[in-house]
Amino acid sequence: MKKALVTGASGGIGRAFAKALARDGYSITLIARSDDKLKLVQDELAGEGHKYIVADLAEKVGVEKISSEIFSTHYDLLINNAGAGYYDEFTKQPLQKWQQIMRLNCDSLLELTYAYLKNAKQGDVIVNIASILAELPYPPGAVYAASKAFVLSLTESLWYEQEKKGVFVLAVCPGVTETGFHVAAGGLETEKAAQSLTQTPDEVVEETMRALALRSGPTLITGWKNKLGLFLARFVTRRRLLKIMGSW
Repeated sequence: MKKALVTGASGGIGRAFAKALARDGYSITLIARSDDKLKLVQDELAGEGHKYIVADLAEKVGVEKISSEIFSTHYDLLINNAGAGYYDEFTKQPLQKWQQIMRLNCDSLLELTYAYLKNAKQGDVIVNIASILAELPYPPGAVYAASKAFVLSLTESLWYEQEKKGVFVLAVCPGVTETGFHVAAGGLETEKAAQSLTQTPDEVVEETMRALALRSGPTLITGWKNKLGLFLARFVTRRRLLKIMGSW
């Protein structure tokens, strides 16, 4: 039986990945901070052999705990989905808040990816969840967007590096998704965003599963309208694009 480890698995995209992979016959290891939420997700999974580990990946001890799990157990698939964000003017929040976001979105992903690739075998897969904001400036969420740009750049380079070893590395860049993330981050609500641009977690996962079956390019922009939006952004000056994104 193939094994998959999913971080940020207590809800949203992580939960959707866990359910889809379980239906495909994977044994799932769920990672998140909440014991109660993880138990609920585990109970939803089809099949057997699933487990969960409570860990806060914004903290060093949590990252070390999951790195140890990855070193000691071979996983065919790693989904680095855990992440956080907050939308506000840069100096209106304490520096520690932005540093915590960077630790979770960048440092922990870097460490778990390193742990996985040290022992990865031909055919293994890493999926790193970035964001469409990795491709765009976003003044209301400067640190979040910058952290996702790091994820995208790292993942694309690792795709090239690992391809010759038979290990597939994929960056997934969703747009606005119905997860409650944007509301919790203090930014735009999905109700206020263009509804036609909003995807469900299941839609994001479905597109990702198709990309994994093809194993072609290093980056997946989910949603054809998001793809179109990024294409059109190429024809706007950077100054104008900043004005547009800053008004959201």
